[in-house]
Amino acid sequence: MKKYDYYRPSASSLGRKKKVRRTSSVTFLKPFIFFLIFVGLCFAAYLGTSKAYQAFSASRMGKWQPETAAISGADGVLAKELQAAADKKLNQPFSVKDAVSFQTALAKQYPQLRQISVKRGLLSGKLKVSVKRREPVAKFVLPDNSVRFIDQDSTVYTDPNPDPLSKVPFVELEGSVPDKLGEEFVDLVRSTLKLKDQLDFAFLRFNTDKDTVRMYLPDDSVILFGPAKNLKAKARRAAQIEDWADKNALPQPHELDFAYFDDGKVFLRQTGH
Repeated sequence: MKKYDYYRPSASSLGRKKKVRRTSSVTFLKPFIFFLIFVGLCFAAYLGTSKAYQAFSASRMGKWQPETAAISGADGVLAKELQAAADKKLNQPFSVKDAVSFQTALAKQYPQLRQISVKRGLLSGKLKVSVKRREPVAKFVLPDNSVRFIDQDSTVYTDPNPDPLSKVPFVELEGSVPDKLGEEFVDLVRSTLKLKDQLDFAFLRFNTDKDTVRMYLPDDSVILFGPAKNLKAKARRAAQIEDWADKNALPQPHELDFAYFDDGKVFLRQTGH
C-alpha cells in the first residue's frame, strides 16, 4: 500500500523565497538629520530676525550709524566732493530725518544735480548716495562773466565742473535772469540742434524782458524770430529758407524777419553787398 507524506512541502512553495526585511543605520539616522537641519534653519532665522529687529529699532531710535559710504552716478571732482561729504556722516547717529536733511543740503550745494537719493543700509551699515546730473542744452554768460546752464527742463543752474567734452550751444541773455526759461526757448535750441546742417548758428540772443529771440549765423546773417512762441515751427521754416538761399547762392549776409509769421509771411532781406 502506497503511503503519502502529507507534511511534505509542495514544489511551488519551495520555489517561493521568503522575503527578509532589511534595515540599516541610515534609516534610523534620517529623522535625526532632518531634525538637525530644521534646528539649524530655525537658529539662522532667529539670528537674522534678531539682527533685523535690532537694526530697525536702532534706526527708529536714531542710533543707526553708517560704517561705510558709497557714491554712484558721479565722477571726477564731483564724486570726490560727494564722497567727502558722505564720509563725514560715518560712525555717528544717522536717522531718517538726518538722511532727508543731508539730501536737501546736497541739492542746495549742487544745483547741477537734478536727482539725489540718500539711503541707509540698515543691515549692511552702508550709506548710499546716488545722483543724476542735469543735461545742458545751452549756456550763457552773465555780466560778471559767470556761466549759467539751461537743462532740458528749462531750469537755469550753475555747474563749476561741467563736462569738457560736451559741446553746449552759446546763448546771450538780455534782461533779468530767471530761475527758469520758457519751454519754447528750450524747444528752439533742441530744434536747431537737429537742423544743424541748415541752422548752424553762432549764438542765440534771448531778451527775457521782451520775450524775443534772435539767431546769429556764422556769416553775420540774422534771423529775427520775434516773440518766443511757435519757435519750433519758425526754426523749421528758417531752415527751409536758409537751404534755399544756399542752393541759389543768395548773397550774404541777409536777414529773416518772422514778425508776420502768424499771417504766413517771412521777410527775407539782403543786408550785405
